[in-house]
Amino acid sequence: MSEWALLLIVALPLLALWIRSMFEVVRRGDYSATQRVTWTLILILIPVVGLASYVVARTSPKLRVSGERGDSSRAEELVLLAERRQRGELDDAGFHEAVAALRHG
Repeated sequence: MSEWALLLIVALPLLALWIRSMFEVVRRGDYSATQRVTWTLILILIPVVGLASYVVARTSPKLRVSGERGDSSRAEELVLLAERRQRGELDDAGFHEAVAALRHG
């Protein structure tokens, strides 16, 4: 295998993942400043091992649990309510009450 092929197949995807991880660490709102600095230093000082550690240790944005309900979870709940309404599990009044509760709660 030539050096260029190795570069294209292995090095460039790893570099792209490393850059993405660096941006993700800096932008994560659920990390404290200390955690951000620590992960940044790990990714810079030991890039391959640090990248593997971060990819394994991080939680997916979809799996993060926060005290606040985001717009996506509300949208998902609205879709579920609409599906229940279509199946006949909710009548119109129950659907509108649930949507109103979702807006205010």
